Amino acid sequence: MPDCFVHASDLHLDAPLGSLGLLDAERRSHLAERAATAWDRLVQLCIDEDASFLVLAGDIFDSAIAGVGVQVRFQSGLRRLDEAGVRSFICHGNHDPLSEGFRTVGELPASAVRFAPGEPQSHRARLRNDGGDVLVSGVSFGQRHETENLARRFGGIEHARDAGPHVAVLHANVGANPGHDPYAPCSDDDLDAAPVNYWALGHIHKREVRRLHSGARAAYCGNLQGRSFKPSECEPKGALVVPIADGRIGEPRFESCDAVRFVRSDLAVTPEDTIDEIAIRLTEQATEMGRRHAPLPVVWESRLVGTSHDARRIRDAAAAGGFAAALSAELTERLGGGGLCRLETTVRTAVDREQILSGNDLRADVLRDLASYQQALASPDADTALLHELLREGLPSVVEDFWAELIAEQPQRLDDVLVLAEELLLDVYSDEPAGTP
Repeated sequence: MPDCFVHASDLHLDAPLGSLGLLDAERRSHLAERAATAWDRLVQLCIDEDASFLVLAGDIFDSAIAGVGVQVRFQSGLRRLDEAGVRSFICHGNHDPLSEGFRTVGELPASAVRFAPGEPQSHRARLRNDGGDVLVSGVSFGQRHETENLARRFGGIEHARDAGPHVAVLHANVGANPGHDPYAPCSDDDLDAAPVNYWALGHIHKREVRRLHSGARAAYCGNLQGRSFKPSECEPKGALVVPIADGRIGEPRFESCDAVRFVRSDLAVTPEDTIDEIAIRLTEQATEMGRRHAPLPVVWESRLVGTSHDARRIRDAAAAGGFAAALSAELTERLGGGGLCRLETTVRTAVDREQILSGNDLRADVLRDLASYQQALASPDADTALLHELLREGLPSVVEDFWAELIAEQPQRLDDVLVLAEELLLDVYSDEPAGTP
């Protein structure tokens, strides 16, 4: 078996699962216990791959005040790795900084290294099969709001030729990713300036591997276990297995370690669909989701989209939980022990949009304006500042903070708001005479 190491990050071992709204307490508890085994699955992956070492690039815990139970479980996994001859290199990030009340429950195994804050520290790791060395460097956060460019500190590391490839372990926001806090901000140029062959990065939950100008690889492995219905959480989660051969680092291979899979999907509704037909198609879609992600339990958010002659009744049924209550047991079975956690709907009343747009009245103006906003939202670089401002102007001050938090957690809700706005405004202006300016 060729030499390799495993790169994981953002374990958030003590973080709860979020967004399980429609599931009962017993099902939530079962899924939370199942999700906690993602760490055990990562440990087993390292053993099965005969990895020389494991690097953990920050946010092992969700809080600097990590609970005793979760630390004991983490320590147990490290001991399993130690017994299997797999070294561990650990850095801490913004969620679990080392100088903000973090207290361990015991000493790490002899083969494990926890990087301290300050200047990067370097250690040699021996490859199992080749017998050569790899230089592993890293640094932990000493405070939650780390604003310094820590990547630049790696530029001064002396890398002896006989030390083999150089792996740097860092929790950072490279390239000012707007979806994450700007902790330890740095650029590709900062990474390229250091004598590093592989940057094992943490903080961004979306998996990405890219080559720098120098030929080095910079990789975000993503988080270990999805925990919400954010787009970055709704995909297989796990770690990167990174091969090393002839003193060179090869292309990483993703391996899933998650024990619960978060999935979002749309179900298209047509004007002729009855509510019963929609329920049947929901169960069919659940069956497909269960098969696609087996053997993992699937926690599912479904959104009804399209148009219907009975749109208001469909929205009311979804809001009242009618679909979920009637199908709960069947959907849980089809989703491998998971369940339907949220049923959203943006189904609009079926209208002749082209006929309305051809007019010169308020309804036509409403459709044109809302269509322009929807088109803007569809762009990956959408600037939603104006839309946010318009919406805030119409909100009572007491719910402004709630709205901001909701959109940060579920940005897709902006599109839902536009659909509902269209429905309401067309209803308000439905009595306007055709052609009224």
